Amino acid sequence: MCNLLTTYAIDLYTPIAKWLVIGVIALILLSWLIVFLLKKENTLSFIKTTLLVLFAFLLIIGIVGLILEIAKSFNPTYIEDNYLDRAGVTKYILIPITCLLCLFLATIIALALVNKKSLPENQEKNLKKVFTIFGILDLVSLIISGIFIAVYFESVKEWYPTLNQTVLYISSILVIIVIVALGFILDNNSKPFDTKCLSFAGITVAMSFGLSYIKIFEMPQGGAVTLFSLLPIMIFSYVYGTKKGVFVCFVYGMLQAIQDPWIIHPAQFLLDYPVAFSAIGLSGAFSKIKAFNKIPQIAFLLGGIMASCLRFFSHVLSGVFAFASTYAGDLNSWIYSLGYNSFVFVDIAIVLVIGAIVFSSKAFNKELNKLSN
Repeated sequence: MCNLLTTYAIDLYTPIAKWLVIGVIALILLSWLIVFLLKKENTLSFIKTTLLVLFAFLLIIGIVGLILEIAKSFNPTYIEDNYLDRAGVTKYILIPITCLLCLFLATIIALALVNKKSLPENQEKNLKKVFTIFGILDLVSLIISGIFIAVYFESVKEWYPTLNQTVLYISSILVIIVIVALGFILDNNSKPFDTKCLSFAGITVAMSFGLSYIKIFEMPQGGAVTLFSLLPIMIFSYVYGTKKGVFVCFVYGMLQAIQDPWIIHPAQFLLDYPVAFSAIGLSGAFSKIKAFNKIPQIAFLLGGIMASCLRFFSHVLSGVFAFASTYAGDLNSWIYSLGYNSFVFVDIAIVLVIGAIVFSSKAFNKELNKLSN
């Protein structure tokens, strides 16, 4: 019998979670159809209720999966099999990343509490103070985590002699600058992180993380095509703008680093996880353009394509300068990386098809307008 906190627990859990999620989604869709046919006037309220049920279900799926992933990552047998320095990887990688995620969670909770407890006239001022304090703490924690990871890989650099470390660091810095700059330039929503925004952020991240366990297929060196797992966080960016979208998708990228860790270098970690998924936060770039007011599905498609291209570019740089020398064989490193990471377009194609259908609904767009306004 498999102990639930062994290396193998998550491997047993993932396929079960996958089919459970598929079954629940199918059941919900069937119930929508039945209600629409029998009591059309109750359809919208029923959809809202079932979406809350789906959120709660996906939250449970995600939390259980995250706990089992962390348990697996800290399991001595797993570390022994996958890393050469068991003590080092625990001290310099797993603990800092886990602490960073806990601090992100504390930031969200603190903002929600301040927003709820503050008087209306002091709300915005107090939120800015808390956001500034925790933002600085998050940034410092991120830098410290990066230093710890860099120290670890510097101590074991002889194990990866073919890595182009200088170009990896330069690439990650440049991509970060581009994504952050675009996040500010393309942002179209000046609303602060209020309770509604924070709640929606938590809901969409939880739903995306839960859906990410439905993997259609996985790549051998990390990455997978999932069943529209990015759709919820892309909708968040569409509603609340690219600045908040980039931040929320950054947090999601950190969760992905725990769910599907394939880390051989700190800059590669950035390019493949928080930076690559931060790019998805740019999906809402076209949401407020007047030309797309009557065709929101086009705005969603254009934003999704742009965001996924940036995500693809980030993965490609990681592939060229971190993985190609080991896995490309006789192939040119760029051809190898471009081909390997093309799974990104399969993944986003599923999201865009489902998203276009969803954004074609007048009722759905009406609800989104209520959130954004």
